[in-house]
Amino acid sequence: MPMMCLDEERSIESEENQKELVFHPITLEAKELIESYTVPWQMDCSDLSFANLFIWGTEGKMQYAEKNQVLYIKLDFEGVPMFFWAPIPKKGIAVDYRKAIDEAVAYMHQEGVEPTFRSVWTTFRDMMLQAYPKMFVMPTDIAWDYVYEQEALATLRGKKLHGKRNHINKFLAAYPDYEYKKLDESNVADCIALYDKWISEKEPSKELEDERKSVLLALQNMKALGLTGGAIYVNGKLGAFTVGERIREDVQLVHIEKADTDIDGLYPMINQQYVLHECTDVLYINREEDMGHAGMRKAKRSYQPCYMVEKYLLSLRDLSQDPNIWGIKEEE
Repeated sequence: MPMMCLDEERSIESEENQKELVFHPITLEAKELIESYTVPWQMDCSDLSFANLFIWGTEGKMQYAEKNQVLYIKLDFEGVPMFFWAPIPKKGIAVDYRKAIDEAVAYMHQEGVEPTFRSVWTTFRDMMLQAYPKMFVMPTDIAWDYVYEQEALATLRGKKLHGKRNHINKFLAAYPDYEYKKLDESNVADCIALYDKWISEKEPSKELEDERKSVLLALQNMKALGLTGGAIYVNGKLGAFTVGERIREDVQLVHIEKADTDIDGLYPMINQQYVLHECTDVLYINREEDMGHAGMRKAKRSYQPCYMVEKYLLSLRDLSQDPNIWGIKEEE
C-alpha cells in the first residue's frame, strides 16, 4: 500500500477538523466505542456508565458524537433546553481541550440554545476551567450521587440506621419464608408486573412512561449491559427487585430499585440483600442522585452517605437567574 505524503495527511486532518459534530443514537453496538472513552477515567459517578446511557437515553434523549479523539454526549429531554456533558477526551492522549469545548459550544449555538454543560464531574470541571478560566460554574446538587460504605449498608450498624434494622426485623417476623433470588431475564415478566402495580398507585405521567421503558430495557439486556440483579419473593410472588453493575473495581452502582409498598420493610430488605449477595467485594455503593424529588432525597439521606459525587453546571455566561438552570424541576 503506497504511503501518503505529508500534504495528504494534513489534508485529511484538516477535513476531519472541519466536520461538524454528527450525533448517533446510543445502541448496544456503540458500547465498545463509548467505553473506550469513559472506562479509562475510572470515575465513581453514575453518568459515565454505558448502561445508564443506554437505558435512560432512549428515543434520542441522549446521543453521542466522536471527533478528534473526543467523545461528546448530548442530552435533549422534554421540557429542558438541550445541553451537553463535559467533552470526554481519550485518557492519556493530548487534545486541545479548549477546542473540544468550542466544538460543543458551536453546536449548541447552531441549534439555538444557550451553550450549557451540566452534570460536570469535578475532574472535568477543573479541565474546563483550565481551558476557559472565566466560565460560569455552580454546583447542581440535585444531580449529586449518593455513595455509601458497603459495610454500612450490609450490616446497618449504629444508632443512625436503627430505623432500617427495625423495618427489616418487622419484615422477617412477618415473612420468615421469603426467598432471595438472583435476577436474570427469566424474571422480567415478574418485575414488570411489580412495576405496573407500583406505577398504578401514582398519577400517570410521561416521566413514568419513560421510566417503564428504561426499566424494561435494563431487564431485557442485563447480560449485554453487564448488569446484576436481585429479587425477593414473598409467598411465591415477587415483592422487590433491584438492578446494578460494577462501575469501578471498588464501586457498585445501583440503577433500579422497586418494591411492593404494601409490604413493610421490603425496600430496606432488598437494599440490604442485594448488597450482601452481589456487592461483597466492593468498598462503596453508588445509589445515584435524587433528581430534586423531596421523598427520594429524604430516603437517600436516611442511609447516611459517606460522600457525594459532586457535579457542576458550566456555561460561558452567568446563568444563576435562568429558570431552566437545574435541567430538572426541583421540588420544595
